[in-house]
Amino acid sequence: MKAAVMHRQGGPEVLCYEDMADPLPGLDDVLVQVEVVSLEGGDLLNRAMLPGASFPHVVGYQAAGRVAALGANVTGFIIGQRVAAFNFAGSHAELFAAPAKTVFAVPDGADIKVMATMPVTFGTAGEALFEAGKLQPGETVFIQGGAGGVGIAAIQLAKAAGARVIATAPGAIAAERLQRLGCDHVIHYDRTDFAKEVLSLTGGKGVDLVVDLVGGDPAAVSKLLSTVAYKGRLAIVGLASGKAPSVAFWDMVVRNMTVRGVLFGLEMGTPRGRAIIEAQFARAARGELTMPIEREFRLSEAAKAHAFVEAERPLGRVVMIP
Repeated sequence: MKAAVMHRQGGPEVLCYEDMADPLPGLDDVLVQVEVVSLEGGDLLNRAMLPGASFPHVVGYQAAGRVAALGANVTGFIIGQRVAAFNFAGSHAELFAAPAKTVFAVPDGADIKVMATMPVTFGTAGEALFEAGKLQPGETVFIQGGAGGVGIAAIQLAKAAGARVIATAPGAIAAERLQRLGCDHVIHYDRTDFAKEVLSLTGGKGVDLVVDLVGGDPAAVSKLLSTVAYKGRLAIVGLASGKAPSVAFWDMVVRNMTVRGVLFGLEMGTPRGRAIIEAQFARAARGELTMPIEREFRLSEAAKAHAFVEAERPLGRVVMIP
């Protein structure tokens, strides 16, 4: 098979398009003939700093296509069926092996490009909002990093759940698009003090829940925490800044706040996680949820695709086509 392979870690230029041996599905795996690769934020981080990686290595969390082969223990799928699959490596290739427990049937008539983006984005967003964040109808949520895939998913899920939604975005065009997806207030973080704006929008009270998709140094996170209401919640999800977030204990104590970390990839294959994804797939098939596809690249252009995402911070997702 052809794959985007790295022989060392580093910038996008370490990705080489070359031949690799076809992956063999294990007893509990599904082998997918890839039609769409969804480029995830974690793919960029893994390419740059994946701990303990052995080389050559094929990065990539998520892709969609058709079932090419099934492990001996796998039931519930058939050869040729359309599916979206998640694994912690291997999606940047023509063939992608994933555990059957993290492979999901794509509903008839659904756009496979959109479905390819959904397990990580909508699964993570739902986990941050409802499991970690305990969001209730009528509450206010602040999404730091609203223009990325998980942010866009969180905006739609929170609005549909009856919440007031505030999010950051990089400019007027992105702000307009997020508002069309259900965001009530968009803060242009490149020219506005987001903390002051959030407090102004909430009459100084702060928000019930912050979903942090960015991360950052202690000073930046302390500023983010200033937007949390008394007895509010913080769900820490992302490292888009490239820096692991650090939360000062005192900032938590004086607010009697709850802080939760979120890594939905560890939950996706559980019965609860599968039920979440399957319900979201059904909603997407009915047109209730969507994911903007900002740009498409060929898989042979993986280095260019990674560079584009890092430089442009596109709204929604970028996909690659083998």
